[in-house]
Amino acid sequence: MRIAQMLDSLAWGGAQKMQLFLVETLLPLGVELTVISLHDVKGLPVAEKLREAGVRVVTFPFPRLFMPGSFMHLVNFLRVEKFDLLHAYLAYANIVGPLAARLTNTPSIASLRNADLEYKDYSTQRAFLETFSMRYLATRVMANGLVVGEFARQRLKDSRPVDIIPNAVDFIPALPSSEREQLRTEICGDSKRPIILSVGRLTIAKGFHDLIDAFSLVHAQHATAALVIAGGGSLQEEFQTHIQRLGLKDHVFMLGRRNDVPRLLASSDVYVNSSHWEGTPVSVLEAMAAGLPVVATAVGESPHLLEKGAGLLVSARQPQELAAALNSLLASTSDREKFGQAALERISQRYSREIWRRSLLDLYAQITPKAGPYLAQISSSPLQTTNEV
Repeated sequence: MRIAQMLDSLAWGGAQKMQLFLVETLLPLGVELTVISLHDVKGLPVAEKLREAGVRVVTFPFPRLFMPGSFMHLVNFLRVEKFDLLHAYLAYANIVGPLAARLTNTPSIASLRNADLEYKDYSTQRAFLETFSMRYLATRVMANGLVVGEFARQRLKDSRPVDIIPNAVDFIPALPSSEREQLRTEICGDSKRPIILSVGRLTIAKGFHDLIDAFSLVHAQHATAALVIAGGGSLQEEFQTHIQRLGLKDHVFMLGRRNDVPRLLASSDVYVNSSHWEGTPVSVLEAMAAGLPVVATAVGESPHLLEKGAGLLVSARQPQELAAALNSLLASTSDREKFGQAALERISQRYSREIWRRSLLDLYAQITPKAGPYLAQISSSPLQTTNEV
């Protein structure tokens, strides 16, 4: 089976992280994967990791949506390659991919990853075109969570079903004690300090300004606690200034973009997600997979991720509420252990790699018969995650 995966960009983010996860999941079965990026990939770590894994990476530049030359090159490429399926992720790909696929008689999937048009600062035109493409051009529409699926259904005005396949993660093992203590010391200067970790791009959407404000309240009760933020972005200098203004420069540590997030998770005590809007946040799933107690804003898929006592939910844009939840966890070792164990159980029951792989291949098999033999290779236990809304 020959699959083309199309993304707007291979710059690091949740969609790109799941792309690597997909490659690691499907390549061992013998699936042939090509990743198409609509922006330049030069120097991007994700592109290098994909190539190292044995995936062909090709680029058709779309610095803006209307690029007739790039579009015709893409159409010719799909016509020559004769892929069994094109799977698109993110806004440009959801518009360009299904249209090019329709012109070449290639089945296609458009995928939604967020539950709010606001997250991308969508123009009215772009939102219209993506909705039109999902409704009339794509063979199927897929969402990475129940909330995102409901948002997609509303956009499509119930004109067609939406396939729900939540993101998945692998369990993150504990670090040896000596390595954990060393990393904690490197991060905040003292391995004994309680560490609150948050991971994400430094954008308005991630609510880091709220988180820093909340931590100033946490610091008043837990003076030794450290807030660690891992991620790069254009707002880093602004956040650093805010940290200085609040007198927290020795207590909030901005690490920049990191390639060792699993180690950071395994070295921390509490995970926090302060987003204003989300889809299915991979960072929250990874924190759960590391057995961390999680505090998250009740946006996107987080309320479903943290069901059954797997974490604490707070309102978005409410630093005082966020601080209260963090304070409660820092004050109770038993609560941290309870929430961490519940999170691990939740990952095992619903968000494992095996469940996700079976769900994805089941969807592919409904579109192309070429996927049937690959689905037959894996366990015949009942599917648990593919639904329609």
